[in-house]
Amino acid sequence: MGLAARRRCTMEVVALVLLRLALMAAAQQVPCYFIFGDSLVDNGNNNNLASLARADYRPYGIDFPQGPTGRFCNGLTTVDVI
Repeated sequence: MGLAARRRCTMEVVALVLLRLALMAAAQQVPCYFIFGDSLVDNGNNNNLASLARADYRPYGIDFPQGPTGRFCNGLTTVDVI
């Protein structure tokens, strides 16, 4: 395979990948998710519940700029990334 043919093949593959990405971006988005699960997806937002298990004080949230957020996790969960 010559250099010109290899370059043309590469450009076609790149064009197909870009076209596929554009079509995926134009697809209709889901308005919201309802996710039920265990501690891997539950971040612990319970500031408005009458409970003893709360995370709205130090040391929870020491890595967040505004302080404690009510989350038992120290960052994003998999649901936050989705």
